[in-house]
Amino acid sequence: MKYIAFLRAVNVGGHNKIKMDDLKKLFISLGYKNVETVIQSGNVIFEAPEKSVKAITAKIEKKLNEFMKKDIAVFVRTHSELSKIVKSNPFGKIKADDKIKTYVFFLYNEPERELKLPLESLNKEVNVFKKTSLNLFMLVKKIPGKASSPNDFIEKTFGVPATARNWNVVCNIADKASG
Repeated sequence: MKYIAFLRAVNVGGHNKIKMDDLKKLFISLGYKNVETVIQSGNVIFEAPEKSVKAITAKIEKKLNEFMKKDIAVFVRTHSELSKIVKSNPFGKIKADDKIKTYVFFLYNEPERELKLPLESLNKEVNVFKKTSLNLFMLVKKIPGKASSPNDFIEKTFGVPATARNWNVVCNIADKASG
């Protein structure tokens, strides 16, 4: 079965650096096949005989944490799940530009708090408008002179670790995994 692993905070801003070749070798050492890294920020497409996403996640995290000498959260999704997300296109006709960004947030587990959507941040910069399984879809307004990173808002609001990818990256990864 084909999976995609999204690593949190890897090769972003010079932190938690890992060469993509080393990351690929790490996945191969776990017995995974057809391993391919996508973009430098820790996205890995692979095939695994296991069917349990939780078991796969635990196995990757253990090996990665030993290699990196620190805890790195890994968010695993099936290729089928990612394909459904892309086909459903939750953003509709909204296109990212210099004023608004489109993100998919992958949650580590179910939020402890009940979600009432749509949900906006106090400054109205972040709008979470849809949730499917462990995935959130949001629009982030780009405020001039301010770096827009809604990760803290998501993790504090929902009480679970999360990692984000912009919509174009998610589409590219799903397309690459289909090829």
